[in-house]
Amino acid sequence: MDLPRVLRERLLVHEGAALGPLTTLGVGGPAPFVIEPRTRQELMLAVRELHAAGLPFRLLGHGSNLLVRDEGVADVVLHTRQMTGIWHHGEVAHALRVEAGASLARLVSVCQQQGLAGVEALVGIPGTLGGAVAGNAGGRHGSIGDVLKAVTLLDDRGEAHEQPCSPAQFAYRSSPFKGRVILDAVLQLCPDTPQAVQERVAQILHDKRASQPLAARSAGCMFRNPAGASSGQLIEGAGCKGLAVGAARVSGRHANFVLNEGGARAADVLALLERVRQAVRAASGHDLQLEVEVWGRDAAAANPLPTSAHRPVDVGAPVSQASREHVQATSRSPVGGA
Repeated sequence: MDLPRVLRERLLVHEGAALGPLTTLGVGGPAPFVIEPRTRQELMLAVRELHAAGLPFRLLGHGSNLLVRDEGVADVVLHTRQMTGIWHHGEVAHALRVEAGASLARLVSVCQQQGLAGVEALVGIPGTLGGAVAGNAGGRHGSIGDVLKAVTLLDDRGEAHEQPCSPAQFAYRSSPFKGRVILDAVLQLCPDTPQAVQERVAQILHDKRASQPLAARSAGCMFRNPAGASSGQLIEGAGCKGLAVGAARVSGRHANFVLNEGGARAADVLALLERVRQAVRAASGHDLQLEVEVWGRDAAAANPLPTSAHRPVDVGAPVSQASREHVQATSRSPVGGA
């Protein structure tokens, strides 16, 4: 595989880069190329040139909710961690435009400082805006789909299309934008005092720290909750807390988390997940589905673990010239620093 010359000359490219260190679980082999777009224009260029060259690619944000196989991947990886802009969205009251690579931690912090309510439920989730939109990140306190007003997608030509959205389009870990290239999104928030927002953030974070291993190396929840049941409770009921394969271990605090205790391999994690699935099936009859995404060569054939299906979405209307000019203007006044 070789990259188009324009990408090598104009973008930040890492050849043969290990993906494990770029994920929160810390396992997995390399990609032939990891490209880091620094601006929205660079991401648009990368998508256009890769598609024109017939080169498949994947998107990587903070690397949470992701398990990369030890063999790595054969595709180019577009790593959006430098696309972190957060701006007020024009004249729309209490709305923010947020780039795909912005961390949820920073988004929550900015909203707290600005006295904007609506994203408190995202505290403690180690992801980025793009991944959160694609998977409707959240929990019992709410999800990002509750506050999304519009999402800007890139088509195969690297052109931007803004698509309005509403909470009705989102469900548990379900988003109409799964599998699409997300450039940014507009969040419609509510005014509140910074103190009130901070108090809610602190309470939600306290609850999560009491029940989840937030400081440990993990990919977050590994399995989706079956209808009317909790995967964590099912796994605990099957006697799997503390179960280990190599350096991969089921958390003793929350059974739906698998921890990398140092030196774990992806193969260890996958073997442990299969043992957990078998134990839960035997104990309760539930057949758990993965919430975490698995990357790797021949993953579908080699990995017996089922994952949930996601339907594609049609691209919305192209962004108008006025909208493009507005985004470029607002990008000069970021909220909460660069």
